[in-house]
Order: sequence, then structure tokens, then C-alpha cells
Amino acid sequence: MKKNTFLIAVLVILVLLYLSTNYFKKNSSTSFDPEIVKLDSSRIGKITIYPPAKEKQEPIILDRSSGQWEAAQGGIVSKADPSKLRSALGQLLGLEAQRLVAKTKDKWATYELGDSLARKVVIEEKGSGATTVLYFGKTSYGLAATTSYGRGAPSGSTYFRVNEDPQTYALDIGLPNTFSSPFNSWRNPQFLKVDKDQVMELEFEYEDRPGFVLKKVDSLWSISGSEPDASKVSQYLNSLGSQRSSQFVDGFNPTDKSLHTLTIKGQPMEEVVLRAYAQPEENKFVLNSSQHPEVFVESDSVGLFKRLFVDREYFQPDKDE
Repeated sequence: MKKNTFLIAVLVILVLLYLSTNYFKKNSSTSFDPEIVKLDSSRIGKITIYPPAKEKQEPIILDRSSGQWEAAQGGIVSKADPSKLRSALGQLLGLEAQRLVAKTKDKWATYELGDSLARKVVIEEKGSGATTVLYFGKTSYGLAATTSYGRGAPSGSTYFRVNEDPQTYALDIGLPNTFSSPFNSWRNPQFLKVDKDQVMELEFEYEDRPGFVLKKVDSLWSISGSEPDASKVSQYLNSLGSQRSSQFVDGFNPTDKSLHTLTIKGQPMEEVVLRAYAQPEENKFVLNSSQHPEVFVESDSVGLFKRLFVDREYFQPDKDE
């Protein structure tokens, strides 16, 4: 009888151990879902980024109510950089927490998640008006992961919370770094984009020296009847293919005639006019393209300015050839 009682007791203990093990295993696998926020990037219509109060900056507003994404800060409104937006929306779509750090609001201060210290990102859906608010706080950096090339990208975690939920989570630093970017990095940096195969004529006009015209006739380029160096013409046309700049000059209002002008003509492309204006600083210029008439960018004498406004001698064959 005692033996049977002992065996029953052992069996009960084993059953309890089995049930408790499976219970805790089940709860440990379901108590934390890394997909804290579920967003549909195609439905996002507006993102407002509020910097921490100590930075004393206006919020950055990314909005596509006009049909295309625009970036705005203060009184400045600009077309947004499409590649930057795609990357940010993709990161939002794949947002996953690394781990749950704390469960109560009293821990927010520890992780710099109070309203005054956190970077707040307000995400609004088109039509429904549904809003998700992300708060990014303190970042803890770790050792860089080593790669086969010997160097790795910085690793670490940024603490964040969602809406007014009390929980604090850890997140890979990628997304918080994206939303810490300055305003100009959200703006479209495209200054000039031309199909070189459509270009037929380039007219260079200079205030301080004679201008010239580089023209294509019967598939051959010429300058006032003389033949330029074909490789240099090709190199220059390649440079016209795409030029970018984030050195924006906001509020610039040209009152004087441009110092230099480049007119690009072709078929079937529309005529493009580039202008360079003087800056008070020595060897500084403000450039403008008719493709983006509202945008002005700055260049020194060896940057974008030099690539576009070349001398006639640039196209001449080298003397040692």
C-alpha cells in the first residue's frame, strides 16, 4: 500500500513538473512580441519629428498630402529625398523591439523617455487619421561587430516607447539614427539630371571672360568650327547626367545678374539653364537650375561650380598628345 502511495505521489509530481514547465515555456514565448508597432507604409501620409527640447529646433514635417512627399521645417518647404523616405518607411515597416526593458512609467526618466528629453515621432495615416507616436530616448553603444574586412558598424540600442503605453523597449540604433537626421538630409538633393544622349548644344556665358558654344552637328562636336577633344566632351556630358547637392542656401534672392550661365539644349529634352551668382565670401558661389527654380545651393570654386562651369580650354586636346 505504501509502495502504491509512493508511486502515485511520484506520478503527481512528474505531472505537475510537466505542466508547470510547459506553462512557463508557453508564457515565455508569448509574453514578448517584438513587433510592438504594426504599420502599413502605404497608408502613412504624414510624419512629424519633434527633436528633444534641449535642441531648440523646429519640428521636421514630412507630408505627402500634395501627392508627393515634401519636407518642411519652419517656413522652408522642399521636395523630399525619395530614397531617404523609402528607407525610413521601410524601417518603420520592419520595426521590431530587441527586448522589453521596463514595464512602468516611473522608469521613463531613467531611459530619457520623458516628453522633454525624448525625440518624438508622430506618424499619421491617410484618411483614417489614426496616429502612432514613437518616443526615442537614451542610446547605449556596444562594441562594433567585426566583419571579414576587419571593421564593423557601430552597434547598440536606443530605448523607446509607444504612445502612452508604460512599457520601455530596446531597439537597434538604425531607426532612431534615421529620425535624428538634420532637416537638409530629408530634402531632395537632385540639382541637375540630363540624358547626355539628348544634348545637342552647350552655351557657356561668362561675365569676366569670353563665352563659347559647344555644338553637335552631324554627330560631331565642334567649338566655332574647331574640333574639341572627344574624350573630354564625353567626360563632361557624363558629369551632366546627375549632379546632387545638399548645401542649400535658403532665402537667397538674386538681385544681380548671374556671373556665369550655362544653357543646355537638345532633343527631345527641354532647355535647361544653370546660373551661378556671387557670394560675399571669396571663391563662393550660389547655383541655381531651371529644373528646380526654387532651390539654390552653395559651392566653392572647386566643387559643383567647377564641374559645371568649365573654360573653353577644358575641351582642348592635351599638348603632349
